[in-house]
Order: sequence, then C-alpha cells, then structure tokens
Amino acid sequence: MAGFVVTVLVAVLGLAAPAAATWSIVGVDPETDEVGVAIASCVPGILLGALDAPLEPVVLVPGVGAGVSQAALNGDVPPELRRLIAAGAGADDAIASVTADAFDHRSDERQHAVVLLDGSTAGFTGTANEQVALDRGGAFVHAQGNILVAEAVIDDAVAAFESSDGDLAARLVAALQAGADAGGDSRCGEQTALFAHVAVAAPGDDAAAPHILLSVSVVDGDGRNPVDLLTAAHAAGERQWVSGPTFLESFGPALAVVGLAAIVLVGVVVGVRRRRAT
Repeated sequence: MAGFVVTVLVAVLGLAAPAAATWSIVGVDPETDEVGVAIASCVPGILLGALDAPLEPVVLVPGVGAGVSQAALNGDVPPELRRLIAAGAGADDAIASVTADAFDHRSDERQHAVVLLDGSTAGFTGTANEQVALDRGGAFVHAQGNILVAEAVIDDAVAAFESSDGDLAARLVAALQAGADAGGDSRCGEQTALFAHVAVAAPGDDAAAPHILLSVSVVDGDGRNPVDLLTAAHAAGERQWVSGPTFLESFGPALAVVGLAAIVLVGVVVGVRRRRAT
C-alpha cells in the first residue's frame, strides 16, 4: 500500500515537472566581469531546490563564465559544467563534454548553454526536446527553450538582452520579460511560467551566494505571472528577493488526489478480503 501511494505521488508530481527549466538566458558582462543566468518554467521552482540559492540548472563560475542545463535535467551536468568552466575549458568544449555519449547517453533530451567572459558562447538543443525547442547565441549571451509558445520567446530574449541598458541583472531581467511577453512556456497559458529566477555573480562572490538573487514562484492557476513580479521587484531596487508558496500550497491538490486514491484503494482491498473470508 505504501509503495502504491508513493508511486502515485511521484507520478502526479512528475506530470508537473518533465523539464527543469523551459526558457533561460545565460549572459556575462565583460566590463564588470559579472556572470549570470535567468530561467523560467511552468515547473514549480520548489522542485529545483531552495529558492534562496541558485537553482539546480544554474551554473555560475565567478570571474569566468556561466551556464545552464535544462529540459529533462541530468543532475550530473551542472556540476560538470561548473568544473569544466573553472578548469578553463572553452564554451564549445564544455558543451561537447557533457553531450558526449560516454558522459550522457540521453543527451538528446537536454538543453545546455555556456557563455564565457572571453566572449565565447555555445549551446545545445537535443533532437528529442518537445517543440517548440531551440537555442540562439548573441553578443555575450545565449538563450534556449523548449515546449515554448513560439520561437519568438528565444529570439526576443536575445534581442532584449543585446539592446537593453543597465547592468547585467537588468539585461537578464529584460530578456526574461521579453520571453514572457512572447508567450513563454506553452503549458502555462497567460501565466507564462510558475517560477522565474535570476542569479548574478561578481568576481569576488561565492557561486552559492551571488550578490544578486531574485526568485519568485507562484501557484498554478492563481493568475499571477512570476516574470512580471520579478521584473517589478528588480525595478523597485530589490537585489536579494525571494517569494514563493509553501510545498502544501503548491502540491496540496495533488496530495489530496493521492490521499483520496489511497482511501478508495484501501476500501476496495478491505471489501475484497471480507468477501473472500465469507
């Protein structure tokens, strides 16, 4: 019985999280040597780690570069990208390493990107990603996404990053907002996503505690757009800002379904055993 309930719970939650991030922007600023990543998705952010730290798909190597790994996330990829970037690997070489069959035989399900302060960028979109799926590179930026409303989500994000004024955080926020304005995650309707997250590290920062960390998660169907909320927080001067629902607020309905299914199953099993005993 316990095994059945766990299986159903995993299945229910799994329906909400087939991908770790749906669209993302990796960018660097050669003038300030800042590196950063912005991500958004219809996957609840609570599934990707603590909102008050860079989420699992985010790769920050202060003073060197940044990266992201998403879609059907392989948890081994972000730390490996971090190690490769820190060791001096080029963007293309880092991507080639984590997509090699010897490292990840299911790389066709992933998306990755790396941008370095030397100006090099590289991205990868596996052929098994759900459409619309693509990645685009620009000047000190790379954007990628899957299960999108349209290619404009990525094209507009890159254009916004390259045309925006301000520091790296401002340009990443502008790029994330442009992706949301173009429709974002195709599963989320007008909300475009259920979480939005921006992390920017300066050369002296600890990668686990960047000086800019903006993160907001909302509940599916509550009508709020997390990218809009994050953009407003940044415009208000927030640099360390986290907002999100509790686990029960996010998954209470799913847990209620699992509980009801368990009660029904127990009733059926008890009824069958009683009939057999008579």
